[in-house]
Amino acid sequence: MSSECGVSLDALLAEPWRATHVPREEALALLMQLATLQVVLVTVVNHKPSVVQREPERPEQDRMLDVEEAAAMLGVTRKWIYRHFKSLPFARKLSPKVLRFSRLGLVRHLAAKRL
Repeated sequence: MSSECGVSLDALLAEPWRATHVPREEALALLMQLATLQVVLVTVVNHKPSVVQREPERPEQDRMLDVEEAAAMLGVTRKWIYRHFKSLPFARKLSPKVLRFSRLGLVRHLAAKRL
């Protein structure tokens, strides 16, 4: 799995120190790949095959995540998501009982927090 500019996740896993030399835009692309992979792996662990069997997405496309997927990407509980969704700029309340989260917005939020 490689980013658009050429640095692969495999190469960074083999030599993590190389990540300190990755350009910012390339780092964001790699983070998006990792976030997408994390959601799929969490889904596999939670036995939700309907999500895993979706067609692969283009890196630039956004999709709306449910509470469980967003919580997995953020590394928090569902309860935390419900308590804090108003402060999350990528969160949308679609109805009184339905929250959704922009995947790209969440990835950008995580990237901004980590950089």
